[in-house]
Amino acid sequence: ALADDGIIFDNLWVSPSCSPTRAALISGKYGHQTNVLSPGDPLPISDVILQSFLKTDAATSDYTSAIIGKWHLGGGLTGPNDFGVDHFAGITTGGVPDYFDWTLNVNGSNSNSTEYVTSELTDQAIDWVSAQTQPWFLWLSYNAPHTPFHLPPASLHSRMLSGTQADINANSRDYYLASIEAMDTEFGRLWNSLTVQEQENTVVVFIGDNGTPTQVTDQSVAQNGSKGSLFQGGVNTPMFISGAGVTRSGEREGALITHTDFFPTIVELAGGDLPNYQDGESFAELLTSAGMPHREYSYTNHANGWTIRNETFKLIQNANGTQDLYNLITDPAESNDLLNGAGDNSAALTELSNEADSIRNSQNITAMTFSNLSADCSDYVGQYRSVATDIGQGTEFMGSLSITSGANQCVLSSNSIPNHDFNDNTPQFPNNVGEVNESFTITATPSPAGAPTPLTIDRDNAILLNGVKVDVLAAACFGVGDERTGCNNSNQPWRFDPMHGPNGFNVDRNNAHAQPDGAYHYHGPPPIFNGDAATASGVIGFAADGYPIYGPYFEANGVTRTAMSSYNLKSGNRPSGAGDPGGIYDGTYRDDYEYVAGQGDLDECNGMTVNGQYGYYVTDGFPYILGCFTGTPDPSFNK
Repeated sequence: ALADDGIIFDNLWVSPSCSPTRAALISGKYGHQTNVLSPGDPLPISDVILQSFLKTDAATSDYTSAIIGKWHLGGGLTGPNDFGVDHFAGITTGGVPDYFDWTLNVNGSNSNSTEYVTSELTDQAIDWVSAQTQPWFLWLSYNAPHTPFHLPPASLHSRMLSGTQADINANSRDYYLASIEAMDTEFGRLWNSLTVQEQENTVVVFIGDNGTPTQVTDQSVAQNGSKGSLFQGGVNTPMFISGAGVTRSGEREGALITHTDFFPTIVELAGGDLPNYQDGESFAELLTSAGMPHREYSYTNHANGWTIRNETFKLIQNANGTQDLYNLITDPAESNDLLNGAGDNSAALTELSNEADSIRNSQNITAMTFSNLSADCSDYVGQYRSVATDIGQGTEFMGSLSITSGANQCVLSSNSIPNHDFNDNTPQFPNNVGEVNESFTITATPSPAGAPTPLTIDRDNAILLNGVKVDVLAAACFGVGDERTGCNNSNQPWRFDPMHGPNGFNVDRNNAHAQPDGAYHYHGPPPIFNGDAATASGVIGFAADGYPIYGPYFEANGVTRTAMSSYNLKSGNRPSGAGDPGGIYDGTYRDDYEYVAGQGDLDECNGMTVNGQYGYYVTDGFPYILGCFTGTPDPSFNK
């Protein structure tokens, strides 16, 4: 009845399994952004979910939220509450072994329930809704019709079934449909528990979170594929929206919708400001107007691979590297793989491949971040994600950066993965890159120390706004060991400069490589931040003393130009006594350079004050990012 009164959407795409879909629903991000690609994968606690977002937006802060039903996104007994959900009652795992004997979790406390799961979840929803006095958002995630196939209470369905295990095994689909009918009956009970006024002020959004299990599919509807498959039967699931504000009644809508779109849509329906989530696109306009433009492409991914479609064609990239291409208009059953045919479908293949590459390589650490001139670290607060590929190893990584502020300081937590591909030079890195979780604290109000603080080998120099740290000093020294591994004495002279090409230091094109523990880090100026020479460079990160680090360009007297270092090579020859390398000063060693006050724009630490704000500047020449610290480094940067 609700579907008939509202809009049925024919082209919703979800993930072919449950956890990835629900992660996308409440984060607004594809699986490669959250790394939730299989059932049971945990949603990172750093992700801002829909329920907590509603709380933080001034226009929707009066909303209270509940998740009732299935969670299965990690975090243990209190997982949903830890993410900011006000009330949880349901199942934290993937399912129940018995629909009449199962474990109910209410806000972290477990108890045994012998009530039919669908009925108990409905009771919980009715009780919670009836207690609300403020606007509310309920996510009711029924476990049904998940396995095990079973016979629901007779009062909830109209099918004549014996309920014996032999009959369930022989006629699983009949029992599957009985559990759906029971769910429909119980949702009707919830809906009828609302007053007329509440019904008139409530929007109902109904979707399936994955395709039907293989053994109970109806091939007259899903002609190809089922749960776990990237074919239509696995990703194209039921959806309708009905209720308050839905002025289109009894209509069908063919617009392409994905699971990521519900986050911004629900925020808009609640009256909030649309979040800047790259993956989700609000479709709220479709509830009142047919033919409104929405997305040109639908995309979803899973541990089995990914798939993308436009209005006509669908491309599947399987986990084994093979591809399939279908025309969904002429071949909705996906029975004719166009890549095996004689026709030329290169245009469709190229279009969808390029769009998929753009989606998979897109970054939540955006160019806007690096155009901001603000030296206030709190202006960069947020959760950032990115995707990067280790070119040398052919491995895809997911970057994660969290910036929080408070108590006159900011904390930047990262897994050390950059927002760009890496290991793209030869020879390849001496160590493989890995996710290394680290946190750095910086003061929001830096001030000069009595004298510059020198760089030392036991301290990282800075953390950049793509989550990668700076360690310009780590390198080998002349006459120490085999002159290939780092020397741990900061006072040891003749430390090799990694940026001196003839030294053969194994860094990539971003002047970085991996430490033995796998942490990716910069030794020199990262070209990815160079920006546009026509405008002043934005902040790219913060040094350990809290001062901002800008890219290479600054504006002076109406002219934008590159900041110039005040270091140059010493003239003549190095000492050649015991422990000295001899030879001319050519940049092989950091000691080959000397600071000459006033020679360039920057001071001894590679910083200067522009428009009243002191900061460090990236330079092509030595010392590249930092020569020392003007302020006092925070202990969190100690190795």
